Amino acid sequence: MYVFKEINKSSTLVENNVVNFTQNLDTSSLGVQSVKIISGSTNNNYWSSLNVLFYTSGSPVFSGENKFSVPINNFSVNDVYGTQFLHKYHGYVSQSVITIPQEYYGESIKRKSFQITDLKNPDNSGNNPIIIDDGDGNLYSTNGNVNFGTLTASSAGVNSSISSSENYVGNIFYDLGVVVLNETSSWSGSVKYSDLAENYTLKFDSANSITSHEYNVTLLPQEFNHSMNYTLRSPISGALKETTKYLAREFTGSDFNPYITTINLYQAGDESNGPIIQAKLPRPIRKSDKINTTFKIKLDI
Repeated sequence: MYVFKEINKSSTLVENNVVNFTQNLDTSSLGVQSVKIISGSTNNNYWSSLNVLFYTSGSPVFSGENKFSVPINNFSVNDVYGTQFLHKYHGYVSQSVITIPQEYYGESIKRKSFQITDLKNPDNSGNNPIIIDDGDGNLYSTNGNVNFGTLTASSAGVNSSISSSENYVGNIFYDLGVVVLNETSSWSGSVKYSDLAENYTLKFDSANSITSHEYNVTLLPQEFNHSMNYTLRSPISGALKETTKYLAREFTGSDFNPYITTINLYQAGDESNGPIIQAKLPRPIRKSDKINTTFKIKLDI
């Protein structure tokens, strides 16, 4: 009677996929924090920390030191996708920073999925400020009432794109869940972009890598045609069913085929310590002694 069977490695498959989940958060969500930073004030340590972690490559203070001016020496977004603008962090009195716990974004916030909607500062028409990301780590407003970048065709050398280096209003650092809103200019009237981090909603897609292991377990007609279920055993005088190895007469005929309910996967050579994976079938499957029976087991990690 077969109890264990080695799985053919050629019949296993491993795939890696990134899955996304849409998160909807607000200022009351557990762990979401925001703070307004004013350079030179009592919370100047926040400004200095952000500067060192993200903005040294755009800092005029460190412009002469190569170790700070190279983007790879900090946590700014530096890749082949595009350019993250950093210069507006320097020269402005205040910024606001929002931090999102990793339990919400996983490995990263998906690019071009982030949106913050301010609920405190609607304009005279009742429109709420909306800020989104451009996929390169820059934030810009989709409905700002004040243009602070020069958007005329006659302005030589100025990119008129709404998400250009002139028009961005902050940064997002996708892998760390950090959002920075610069003072820059006003969204509407006296409302500055750094004021939009007191009462807001956040929407974005989290990104997590899933490794899928797929095992094909094939039983040949002559394999696993007996059952280890003690309820099928025939008790011997003075012994319990659990202690006897003999099947009852009605389960020993050639027309008997057991039903499979569970498949256990063991570490080879270490079967005595129990299974490392257990697959429960949604319904019992009768084992065939005429054709091969194949089960496909999929484990997502």
